[in-house]
Amino acid sequence: MTSDPILALESLGYTDREAAFVYLVAVHSGYFLRRQFDYFIDRQKGAIAHHFLDKARRLGHVRPIDLPQGRKVYHLFAKPIYRLLGDAESQNRRIKLDASIRVRLIALDYVLENSNDHYLELSPARLQYFGEVRRIPREFFTNARGSLIAFLDAFPISLADRTAPLTTRVRFLFVDEGLFTTTRFVRFLTLLEPLLRSVGNFELVYAANSRHNFDAARDAFERRFAELSPAQAALSQDWLRPVARNRTHKFPPLQARFTTVLFNHHYPMIWRHERLGSRAGSPLGATEMEASL
Repeated sequence: MTSDPILALESLGYTDREAAFVYLVAVHSGYFLRRQFDYFIDRQKGAIAHHFLDKARRLGHVRPIDLPQGRKVYHLFAKPIYRLLGDAESQNRRIKLDASIRVRLIALDYVLENSNDHYLELSPARLQYFGEVRRIPREFFTNARGSLIAFLDAFPISLADRTAPLTTRVRFLFVDEGLFTTTRFVRFLTLLEPLLRSVGNFELVYAANSRHNFDAARDAFERRFAELSPAQAALSQDWLRPVARNRTHKFPPLQARFTTVLFNHHYPMIWRHERLGSRAGSPLGATEMEASL
């Protein structure tokens, strides 16, 4: 990554605020809405957003995707942008199906509203943190190719206190873009359980723009992370299987927290190339965060 990516983006013609927003989009989503830029610069609709979007299109960095009722979603796709960040082949610059775009837009709203968190922004930072700082066995968070498990590469991960990386609470985000059931969330928990138990002190944030799955997701989380001894867990859970090759690995005391975040913003409706199991979302509205448990 360029030593100061914001300055590097400014050299392309962006103002400091525009460059900071482009950086967030490139790292966390690849897609954005005009209202998200307005929120970031703390302005209502007006000329500033128009000038930014016009500039980004002229530079060949952004392409608009037309939606019903005159709305647009913008895709930051230009390879030079991602090359400046040290991730020229980022998945965020790839064309995505509707459900995946919706996930990215919700994730960006989460990051914008939790901007004070310290994010592990790119894959190398996440690999380094879990493997070298927390000394967690790599098979707990990587696939057979040595890359991050897909879920860990798809959603924001942050540290509550960057000054205490060994003990701080780690926040993991799961985005429900409008799923009918919690099947994908349960799979998320299953794949990440060895890592989550190795971290010990963690918070799992379930973000959606509908309460539809909140209760079922909470139940799935609490059943899996109830206070059990490793011996008890071995009888009822499959999370210990990856530990077989790491019998000396010690799991810290479990401090597991589950939080739901409800976004009532308007997001593009999903109807083209839809992933099975998804449902349409809610209309324009406010934003709400529920209390942690």
